[in-house]
Amino acid sequence: MGKTLIVAEKPSQAREYATALGVRGKKDGYLENEQYVITWCYGHLLELERPETYMDLERVGKRWSLKRLPVLPGLKAFRRVVKSGAIKQFQVIQQWLKSMDIEEVICGTDADREGQLLFQEVWEASKCSKPLSRLWISSLTTAAILEGLKRLRPAESVAGLAAAGHGRAYADWDFGMNLTEGFTALFGSFDEVRKKPNVISIGRVQTPTLALIVEREWEIERFVAQPYFEVRAEFASTQGEYPGKWFDPSEEAKRIVTSQAAEYIVTKTQNKLGKIIKMEQKDVPEPAPLLFDLTSLTITASKKYGFSAEKVLQLAQSLYEKKAITYPRTDCAYLSEDLVPKLPDHLKAVRQEPYTSLVDEANLLGVPQGKRVINTITAHHAIIPTTEKASIERFTGEEQKLYDLIVRRFLAVWFPSARYHQTDVVTLVEVESFRTKGKVLLSPGWKKVYGSDEWEEGVGHKAKPSDHREQSDNENVMLPHLSKGEDVRTKHVFSEEKTTKPPKRFTQGDLLKAMEGAGKQIEDEVLRQQLKGKGLGTVATRPAIMENLIDRGYIFQEQKSLRPTKKGSELIRLIKERLPQAQLLISAEMTGQMEFNLSRVEKGELTIERYMAEVEDAIGRIIEELRSFEHKHGKTTLALAPTGSALGAGKGDGGKTARKKPKKDQTAAQAVREISVEALGLCPKCGGDVIEGQKGFGCAAWREGCRFVLWKDPICGKVLTSNQIKSLLKNGKTRLIKGFKSKSGKSFAAYLTWEDPAEAKLKFEFERE
Repeated sequence: MGKTLIVAEKPSQAREYATALGVRGKKDGYLENEQYVITWCYGHLLELERPETYMDLERVGKRWSLKRLPVLPGLKAFRRVVKSGAIKQFQVIQQWLKSMDIEEVICGTDADREGQLLFQEVWEASKCSKPLSRLWISSLTTAAILEGLKRLRPAESVAGLAAAGHGRAYADWDFGMNLTEGFTALFGSFDEVRKKPNVISIGRVQTPTLALIVEREWEIERFVAQPYFEVRAEFASTQGEYPGKWFDPSEEAKRIVTSQAAEYIVTKTQNKLGKIIKMEQKDVPEPAPLLFDLTSLTITASKKYGFSAEKVLQLAQSLYEKKAITYPRTDCAYLSEDLVPKLPDHLKAVRQEPYTSLVDEANLLGVPQGKRVINTITAHHAIIPTTEKASIERFTGEEQKLYDLIVRRFLAVWFPSARYHQTDVVTLVEVESFRTKGKVLLSPGWKKVYGSDEWEEGVGHKAKPSDHREQSDNENVMLPHLSKGEDVRTKHVFSEEKTTKPPKRFTQGDLLKAMEGAGKQIEDEVLRQQLKGKGLGTVATRPAIMENLIDRGYIFQEQKSLRPTKKGSELIRLIKERLPQAQLLISAEMTGQMEFNLSRVEKGELTIERYMAEVEDAIGRIIEELRSFEHKHGKTTLALAPTGSALGAGKGDGGKTARKKPKKDQTAAQAVREISVEALGLCPKCGGDVIEGQKGFGCAAWREGCRFVLWKDPICGKVLTSNQIKSLLKNGKTRLIKGFKSKSGKSFAAYLTWEDPAEAKLKFEFERE
């Protein structure tokens, strides 16, 4: 009987499969026993070839120009090549796919579009025809893996997902390669400071996201503050005092716009008698918030801890790989019906301090059943703790914070709604109306999960003691016993001058909401779930889009606010005012529709051929428009990206990377541990995080025995930077590095690529002539 081959997405995932199945035989690039062979990718092992491979370079030349465009290979003509540094592992997978010892194959990569695509790339390259199944799980616990293996999906069930993955990759290539070259050829220049071209990068999702930030900045610049006035009063009843705020019953949103009108109301009502003409009281329930999807988790962690979107994704992925939480790249905030019987096991797994008493109480309340918890799900359910007890003490401080958010949100849905007694009072004085709102907590319900001193940011806040004179529009105060028809006395009336506020700049959390809503920030969490599918990008790609905009000099982060650079603003203004065909690039609705069409490809409702035809038509029209612009106006250069710290802002926690000064006589492991907290990419040896240390770039999993490190020793006179290491880990090679010195002293430029990634061995790759 032949063996079963399981292909994982990364080494850490393969190890969990091996543990669950008892596979202990570790070999070079795979694990094996009598029944299974488990191997792995390092993310994408292949990449689409460069545009030049589809060109006749003798005819069109090597220099970027519009005469080389468009390059639209078409569905059947796209070619992939193995990434530099991935050849060895690619060959391992190919050998096993073609091996006579293998009887069937299981795709065990992450259960999402990108995970499916990176498997399809190696599967299609092998032309393998063995029986193929799909492992579809939402956590890496042994129980989840074994159950998933009993319920394998047929390959046909994910054919649409694979087609959508190809469509995403091809569309991004077509947009990025064609339009980045076209815009750079026409609007780019040479950056004398950086000694490299000022590339005008264009992306299917990146450019409309930039437009959201730029247009918000323009709104702020155009904003003219308008003064307005509020009139407030203090009333005395037989049972005590209470505040009130003037309003117009015929138009409640109406503001007082002149000081004379405000003072008229003050004079008219000062020290006069009034009457309570409306007194409404009711008990109001406030249900627990929905469980987390990746977007809501990111928004909450950003507000509470200042984490960037990229940081939240890194931490969530780490917790997932440590079997602490379920699959994090989900856009769903609900659980499926078939998960209900298992929820007590998930609850039991978090029964440790500081959650023990909450778990015991939740257990008595019974399993949550309402539609705010159990509902229709997408590919993956909401993020919740797994059924395995987490070793919280082994988490980093940041991981503990994120895990705590997830656990408390999970616990909250077991508890009943919080209950308030709400009062709405209208007091009439000399025909002028004053409104008072009161709200008293009767039962904390789910809010008990967050304690009385600190409720979760973005969910609820402990009511602050407030002076009656400072009651805001939404503030609810403690009121004395009042009755409709009761006479009251006006103790004090006064007016306050205020000014209208400009729109707020996006934070990373705000931008995530706007991207999800294709430009519309949807606050209602249930409505947000219903309108998914037409956003900019996906939950998994949005954090990287923000990082790319920062890295490419289009935006920068100032404290928590995102602001456009001059380069970013000029690009959007150019498209908006002078390139009508290219305006689809900055249309959030248009890009959201493209994302929706990809979901239709996934469901089999739209063919990939039709989807790509629309993409190619749009690119062809934009290239023609650029040619026309060049003919009429010639080359027009845009601003350069900014220099200095602005370009690098936004990394790590809310724009800051925590660094400590290295101590004397510390080991290399200690230096790696203490000098930096920013993950630069995945370790080629074990799949852990690579971080910067004092003397090199090493794997954060050194405690578990990983010895991967790239030392900061000069290579032909050049010491690698953290950005170059990021590129190397992500793409298999650095960008072109200039200034290397040969032994003879001659200067040369080259890429650095992997010779053996697991052993951190590099080699030069030179530009093709």
